[in-house]
Amino acid sequence: MGPSEIRFEDLIGKTVRNQYGRAIGRIEEARVEPEGEDCLVTEFLIGPLELWPRILAFIGEVPTLRAVGLGHQRRLRPFPWHWIDVSDPKRPRLVETVKAEKAEGAE
Repeated sequence: MGPSEIRFEDLIGKTVRNQYGRAIGRIEEARVEPEGEDCLVTEFLIGPLELWPRILAFIGEVPTLRAVGLGHQRRLRPFPWHWIDVSDPKRPRLVETVKAEKAEGAE
């Protein structure tokens, strides 16, 4: 792996914090696009911090339990990849959105 590559397994379940240190959620998934032999992340999907909503989402994915009306839909919020600083995979953080939007406009 090169210096700009990160294993996604190292990010799953990590708490994402905003620029003020407040936890905003956990990384649960990523949306990717193929780029040659590699995959590039386009968005991170951030889920809830609390355990109970995650348990209900899991129950909602079991077909038998879903058929009887148990569980809930997963509530994941998409964030563009450049809004999440993963330079330290153990402590991902949301970058200032103003800076991220300027970077997006420059691309």
